[in-house]
Amino acid sequence: MADLNPIETLSTLDADGLTFRPWRPAAILQLAAWGEDSAAALATWERGLFGAAVAEAGATLAAGGLRLWPTAPWRRLLIAEAGTAVPDLPEGVAAVPCTGGFVGLRLDGPRSRDLLAKLAAVDLHPDMLAEGDFATARLEHVRVHLQRAGADAFDLLLPVSYAEFTLGALADGALEFGAAIDPALLHRPTPPQESPQAFSLK
Repeated sequence: MADLNPIETLSTLDADGLTFRPWRPAAILQLAAWGEDSAAALATWERGLFGAAVAEAGATLAAGGLRLWPTAPWRRLLIAEAGTAVPDLPEGVAAVPCTGGFVGLRLDGPRSRDLLAKLAAVDLHPDMLAEGDFATARLEHVRVHLQRAGADAFDLLLPVSYAEFTLGALADGALEFGAAIDPALLHRPTPPQESPQAFSLK
């Protein structure tokens, strides 16, 4: 797998009512406020850039190729799509570039919700996760960020350290919907097991 990018391997994977495509934001930054004054500065910046401040968990903001996802109280992911410049950031708020820490994936099609529902510990019903809403969930024990990007579309950010494992789990789940996958492209071979050695205690 060292010579293969798992997201590229999935980029041509289609199944019945399901497509996988790479999603490559130009930049991803983690924003963090550290106190009441810092949180107020963050909210003021949000209103100036997006016309509103994040109101509640799951709510998101978007404007001109920028998205803001609330990952925790006083924590945001600022996502700049390809071709979009990163705006001036709020003073008094920590900003950590983390573009290289994530792999982006777009799931689309009427079976995308069915696939995620098999693997992710989050309620994906439109009444609970409406179009544009955001959630952080465990997907096969890996913490991922996802947004419902359309009625039948989801944008996911997977931690790069676990991307191969998570993509493999998604690909395996897609077999039910007719996806044809070469397992050798998505899974590292099982490490060889050493034969147990006999020993004695003296």
